[in-house]
Amino acid sequence: MQLRPYQQQALEAVRAAYKRKHRRVLVVMPTGTGKTVLFAEISRLAKGPVLVLAHRQELVEQARDKISVWCDDVVAVEMADRRELTRPAGERPKIAVASIQTLQRRLRDIPRDAFRIVVIDEAHHSTADSFRAVIEHFHAHILGVTATPDRSDGAKLGEIFTEVAFDYDMLAATEAGWLAPIKSFLVKTKADFSGIRKIAGELATKDVEQVLTQDLHLVEMAQPILRERGQRPAIVFAASVAHSKALARVLCELSGQRNFAVSLDGTHKLEDRAKVITRFRRGEIQALVNCSLFTEGFDVPEIALVAIARPVLSRSFYAQMVGRGTRIAPGKEDLLVLDFVPANCRHALVQAVDIFGRDKEDVVERAKLIAAQASEEGQAIALEKALELARQEQEAQEADVVYQLLRRDPYAAVGVDLEHFRNRPRRGGNPTEAQLKSVQKSGLPSKLLDGYSASQVDELREHLLERKAVGLCTPKQAKKLLALGLDPRDMYYDEAKEVLREAKGAR
Repeated sequence: MQLRPYQQQALEAVRAAYKRKHRRVLVVMPTGTGKTVLFAEISRLAKGPVLVLAHRQELVEQARDKISVWCDDVVAVEMADRRELTRPAGERPKIAVASIQTLQRRLRDIPRDAFRIVVIDEAHHSTADSFRAVIEHFHAHILGVTATPDRSDGAKLGEIFTEVAFDYDMLAATEAGWLAPIKSFLVKTKADFSGIRKIAGELATKDVEQVLTQDLHLVEMAQPILRERGQRPAIVFAASVAHSKALARVLCELSGQRNFAVSLDGTHKLEDRAKVITRFRRGEIQALVNCSLFTEGFDVPEIALVAIARPVLSRSFYAQMVGRGTRIAPGKEDLLVLDFVPANCRHALVQAVDIFGRDKEDVVERAKLIAAQASEEGQAIALEKALELARQEQEAQEADVVYQLLRRDPYAAVGVDLEHFRNRPRRGGNPTEAQLKSVQKSGLPSKLLDGYSASQVDELREHLLERKAVGLCTPKQAKKLLALGLDPRDMYYDEAKEVLREAKGAR
């Protein structure tokens, strides 16, 4: 087994950050690109004990299994009644995986220098008090790994980590073939969200539940899932437990298959969930419906349809859900994301295009419109294609703006109307050589002054001096700014001077 190229780059970036004396570093990698493999390799190479922290039982077990296979070593577990790390006697393991809830209660039993490296899986949770207490306890290098560094509650990971050592983009991973291409299909529903409240960064669950558990909207969601699924294993994210159960029931009724869909939630025991997931992997169940249960640490690469059957305001939360289907698998061509768009909503809801959100906002918004238009025509569209079309439109518009700017007279661009001065009363005969040179210094070609009288040139010169007195840029500067595709109309002299200096240095 060996690291993928970007995993090797991440490993080297972490080492480099530690060498630069950063003791708390963050790695951002999309779901499905092997974050666990990365910190498994770091654990294998570490010159001292390593602790891996997770916030859910499934994540603890998953990390233990993958690390033990990758390192070919025993990995201790500290969780609930398991005390393989804090047992009274015996040699401490080199690698341990622990539940953050359990470890927080047992910190007094663990020396502050017990570990060389502490890894925080799903590090976007690390701003919580439980994680902060553990991080502050240990004298160790801290490594956070996450797919979604932005948080809906506004907490900043910069309060924990001093450097982002490596940041791998989802679009780059998709284009390189490490993730499945994502297609988007928007389904417009008749759901009325106009009166739904916003609580703690998301729409109020009870309000949403009351709307989406109505028979009309359950059918509006179930029918497109059945129609678009084909043979794709599907995971459906519902708004609440009640909504999850109701939607699974309607999916089974409309499909005519008793076990077409199963609803799972946190009230189910871990062993019961494991049995259902095993049946899902075997193809005995076609759709898993859940409420926030499988947003993290759920690894079924065959999933090829993700239905977001709930409104989402948080980009990171949305990305976690879509991430359940981005892994590549044999025979899997792409991932289809179904977005259900309510008839009206006064809050801006996240859509599939938003998770590639490194483009300018207007490009992303245009890509959303392109995706919506394709869906209205009954076609799913690849997100890369929607974004590329939006970028091309944006580039064409920008090129046209630059072209129009280049065509503009630099004097007209800053509000100097040469025709106005040409029509002023003529006095004093022809302008002197000194008058002409004075005006020409501002950037006006001498041929444009042909036929001007001395008084007309004087008035033009006075106007230019007035502009200079209030600090506005000169026509000479304006000409250079236009050549760069910049609009000089409201730019001041010092600002223009700095822009031109930077532009010259960049060449």
